[in-house]
Amino acid sequence: MALDDYELLQDVVLRAMRLDLRLYKREQMERRLRAFGTQRGYASLAVLGEALAPDRALQSQLLSYLTIHVSEFFRDPRFFDDLRLLLPQLPQPPHTVRAWSAGCSIGAEPYSLAMLLEEERPGQHYQILATDIDERSLDLARRGVYREEDLRQVDPLRRTRYFSPDGKGYRIRPDLQQEITFRHHDLLRDPYPDEQDLVLFRNVAIYFTEQAKEQVMQRITRSLAPGGILMVGSTEAILRPQQIGLRQVRPFFFARA
Repeated sequence: MALDDYELLQDVVLRAMRLDLRLYKREQMERRLRAFGTQRGYASLAVLGEALAPDRALQSQLLSYLTIHVSEFFRDPRFFDDLRLLLPQLPQPPHTVRAWSAGCSIGAEPYSLAMLLEEERPGQHYQILATDIDERSLDLARRGVYREEDLRQVDPLRRTRYFSPDGKGYRIRPDLQQEITFRHHDLLRDPYPDEQDLVLFRNVAIYFTEQAKEQVMQRITRSLAPGGILMVGSTEAILRPQQIGLRQVRPFFFARA
């Protein structure tokens, strides 16, 4: 059976970008790919694939387009309120708290976590690994300058404490940046970190197939230290946590058994 345009583009993306679209839901992904091609004047997915194969800049644009960039500091504040209640369960000093923000986008989530740890665990050392598949988002995260709308959930006291004005935006405090390592990472291909005390994995798996999502959740569970806490979003609902070695401790929060 001949491959259709979408399947042909899948092959191009896999070879050129090492991104396996077979692990993403076809309906949603095909719709986004067609919109991307139409906006740039490509008549079909096949034509887009022909243009994509040799063009690294176009590949970078496509990856950035496919990545969800909805991000702001303390997004969904109730999640962070619940996380605050669970922080006492993390290892105490002199242990270094190791945390991973998986799918960190422009960095608002790991920086929010750093603020929370500064406030709730003063004096304790922590290391935050923040990863994303999109290098453009990671560049913004490393720069650490944000727009007014990104700080909608940041109260005036935190703005004064953690940010300084920078042109039309706000720059994150440099010493806060030093506690966070931003790194490229593909959840569907790359090795996972291990012995994490806390993992934040929110609203990342929306386009994954159910099989891919299950595999990612299993691997994230294995990345947790015993007793480590996992915070997920509504798109990462875990229906049978005990089957992958987790127990629910609050809505959207799980601990490794």
